[in-house]
Amino acid sequence: MELLDRAAALDIDDPLAGFRDRFVPNDKLVSYLDGNSLGRPLRVTVDRLGEFVTARWGGRLIRGWDESWMEVPVEVGDSIGRVLLGAAAGQTVVGDSTSVLLYKLIRAAVSARPGRTELVCDSDNFWGDR
Repeated sequence: MELLDRAAALDIDDPLAGFRDRFVPNDKLVSYLDGNSLGRPLRVTVDRLGEFVTARWGGRLIRGWDESWMEVPVEVGDSIGRVLLGAAAGQTVVGDSTSVLLYKLIRAAVSARPGRTELVCDSDNFWGDR
């Protein structure tokens, strides 16, 4: 119990503890450390997805592509680049998942060498990438 009490005291004093309440809770899960996951969703995401589905997608339909959707990867990339990387606008773009981008890269490499018939991959790679 001593270790559990110490952990609880550290949690109370943790200046980041309040961030936990921003996420959708899961009482059955104590810790989630999967780096290949979307992670726990933010509570605000529930409302934002609902708004997107009803207004932006449902309300604009195909017009959404011309009105704003095509710029989103650059806008989000600019925000991430500025805040996390110190990059200037236009230097960071958000794309597909790592797995999808790896597939596209490998597919392009295979197409560039049509005489090749084998692809070598080791077991240390993420299962979905293999």
